Amino acid sequence: MSSWWEVLAPLLLASGLGAAVGLEREVHGRPAGLRTHILLCLGAALFGMLSRGMAGAQSDPTRIAAQVVTGIGFIGAGTILHLGGTVRGLTTAASIWTTAAIGLAVGLDRRFWSMAVLATVLVFLTLALVHLLESLLRIKRRVRELELTVQEGQSAVDAVLDALFSMQVEVLSLRRLPALSPDTRRYELSVDLPAKVTEVQMLAVLSRCDHIVEVKWG
Repeated sequence: MSSWWEVLAPLLLASGLGAAVGLEREVHGRPAGLRTHILLCLGAALFGMLSRGMAGAQSDPTRIAAQVVTGIGFIGAGTILHLGGTVRGLTTAASIWTTAAIGLAVGLDRRFWSMAVLATVLVFLTLALVHLLESLLRIKRRVRELELTVQEGQSAVDAVLDALFSMQVEVLSLRRLPALSPDTRRYELSVDLPAKVTEVQMLAVLSRCDHIVEVKWG
């Protein structure tokens, strides 16, 4: 029974630690959520246990752990999406990479369990609390999201950007969305308002652009 417990205990611990990280990603609706992080941490722990079991064989046991790090890099890269002028998924890719490291720490040796638990706590706090801090900073910086529907043609986009530039509004990102009606284009903009420009003033200037069909403020 002790041998079974020696196998089961690290796998259960790795699953729990992976769930702790994946829970935060799941709550925020990220593509790699609870199940993905549990399986990643569990698999990494299993590979770590295999590496430890091969220590007496005529082979290098660290090669398995090294391949885990390489393989996780490909999985993390798959969560990064290029959408228009924005890049999304970098945080999820980093959480995947860190979760694999936590799983390896659990599987390699019991001496690393406390390290893995502490790392999990820090990762969870980073994802949860820093997310709130970023939201507060975005509010302080007056970062706002706009959805614009404009007439078909590059001149419409140029007119919008020129109008924002005239007010010294910084465009942080510009992403094209699927059009809802023919002969129109739809865009999602993230803008940073200067202190002297209010939301109402910016909307008033945009409403005077001939090419704009609709402006949504979110």
